[in-house]
Amino acid sequence: MPRHPDAVITPNTLLSDSRLQMASPLRPGQRMSRPELADAINAALDRLYPGRDLTAHYVDFRWIGKLERGETRWPSDQRRAALRHVLGATTDTQLGLYVQRRSDRVQEGPFHGSPGGWVHRPSQLAPRPIRPIPNAQQPSSAKRLAITSPAHLEQILLHLREQWHALVKTDNLLGPRFALAGVLNQISVVEALRSVLRDEQRLEVVRLGAQYAESAAWLYEDAGNIAQTRYWTNLAMEWAHEGDDERMVAWTMFRRSQQAAATPNAAQAIGLAQAARRNEEQLATPTRAAIRVQEAYGHALGGDEYASQRLLDEAHTWAASDTVGDAHEGHGSYCTPGHIEIERATCWLTTGKPKKAIRLYEDALRTLPPVYQRNRAAALSRLAVAYLVDGQPEQAASTAHVALPIARSSGANRIFEEIKGIGADLAPHRPLQPVAALLDDLHSEDA
Repeated sequence: MPRHPDAVITPNTLLSDSRLQMASPLRPGQRMSRPELADAINAALDRLYPGRDLTAHYVDFRWIGKLERGETRWPSDQRRAALRHVLGATTDTQLGLYVQRRSDRVQEGPFHGSPGGWVHRPSQLAPRPIRPIPNAQQPSSAKRLAITSPAHLEQILLHLREQWHALVKTDNLLGPRFALAGVLNQISVVEALRSVLRDEQRLEVVRLGAQYAESAAWLYEDAGNIAQTRYWTNLAMEWAHEGDDERMVAWTMFRRSQQAAATPNAAQAIGLAQAARRNEEQLATPTRAAIRVQEAYGHALGGDEYASQRLLDEAHTWAASDTVGDAHEGHGSYCTPGHIEIERATCWLTTGKPKKAIRLYEDALRTLPPVYQRNRAAALSRLAVAYLVDGQPEQAASTAHVALPIARSSGANRIFEEIKGIGADLAPHRPLQPVAALLDDLHSEDA
């Protein structure tokens, strides 16, 4: 729609900020570019309108630029739907999209044209939302699932449960880049079922939805998108409460504790972990272990070594024995004895004891089951930090270099960014061959 001739053109910062919060699908550690957003919109048009020729609505990077500069504010219905889908918005307002009318120009009157004249800028007045990620589309009546019998429904639910375990293993083996699409696809099935089921059948689906929503939260966190992580964590908690699933409520509280620790907020991390295990006799044993490990890290952030080490010792009582990586023992199945010792090393590193951390990392990495490839990369990255703090730049560079290809291929931008930080700290040691090799490899990614 052409803008009103008197409309004031202001940059659409809501839209550009939304794009810049999205990870690049092709360049680990980078933000989504305008050409990448254009490609994603064109792909979304084909997905949202199957069987229709939408080529007339395809866009390119120049169109994205016009939109972000505010030269146009109200694209076609199809383009707006694709934008919302790709950027995870639920309304046009969240992306700074609106019909430009006469009210959008400078107000006429005694202040018109003066430096103090009031200008209506919807893009600046609209609240900045915590944006959801590309969410499963709410099914229309034409897209709702047809449930032909109770047996049919039971087979769908069985499939969803099996797929969840398979996707957990996909994440452990290959990382968020390869697991996220599958999780979102299954959430679309959950959403379709939620719209047609009632009573106990609906509650069962909602409980499964909470599991998938929490998985989406974790995958986006690992990919480095915190705003989307919060959205899915909140949705997982909402569905867990709706489904009266106390185990899932506890797990989402645990995840909130992890997110608090990342800020870092030691007191909140400890408090949320303690809340997560308030009724722990109802929890699966691996979950009890994982929550204690998380609380231990909170105490390490707060400088309380004794409380941290005591909780880690307790965690071994409930350690998992999983070597398959599909969470069949329940949430926290990754929390094996080796994982607990890796986290003990992280706690020692956090409290300023890098030598203790190095020994534990080296020993525990040898026992980590091969399915946990992304966890291996995370542990190697932390070991590299420990070497760096301990004044061993060559070892730090070599270790980070081993973790780098796993972080890249998996899409675990959280780990990739940590490795980039290690590289920045090692820059003064570039004359050392391992350091130069790491920096050159990192530079090749940026080139």
